[in-house]
Amino acid sequence: MMVLRALQRTAPVRAYARSLQTHPLPTKCATSGALMVVSDVMRQKLEKRDADDAEPFRWDAARSSRLALWAVAFHAPYLHWLHPWYERIWLRYRIRSTVVKVALDQAFMAPPFLFCFLTYSALAEGSDPILRVRAQLPALWADSVLFWSLAHCVTFNLPVPVRVLWQDFARIYFG
Repeated sequence: MMVLRALQRTAPVRAYARSLQTHPLPTKCATSGALMVVSDVMRQKLEKRDADDAEPFRWDAARSSRLALWAVAFHAPYLHWLHPWYERIWLRYRIRSTVVKVALDQAFMAPPFLFCFLTYSALAEGSDPILRVRAQLPALWADSVLFWSLAHCVTFNLPVPVRVLWQDFARIYFG
C-alpha cells in the first residue's frame, strides 16, 4: 500500500491523473493505442520464438498499426462510454456483486465486442470477415471468459476513470 501511495505522488502519475480529468477520452485513446502496440510487439516476439525457423525477428509494424487504430478508434471510446453506463445500470437495478457484473459483461458485452474486433481485423487485413468470425469467435469468447472474468474482478472494483487503463495493461497479457 505504501508503494502505491508513493507511486501516486510521482509527477508522471499526477500528470496522467490530471489529463484523465481534463481530457479523459483523448488520454484513454492515446494510452490504449500505445499499450496496444506494446502488447502486439510482445505477442509478435512470442510468436517468433515459438516458430521453428531461423529467421531473425522482424517487427510487423503494419499489424501493430492496425491494432493501434482499433484501440484508438473503437476500443478506448467504447470502454470510455461503457463503464459509466454500466454504473448507471447497476445502480438502477441495485447490482452490487462483482460476480454478477462480470457475468453480465461476459454474457452480453463480450460477444458483440469480439464480433466487431474480428470483423475489423479481417477487413483491415483484406480477409473475409464472415469466415474469420465463424472460425475464431467461439474460441476467442471462451478465452475471453476465462481471462477477463478474473481481470474484471479487479476492473469493477476500480474507479471508473482508471478502468480503461487497467484493461489496457491486462490486455498486454491477453494479447
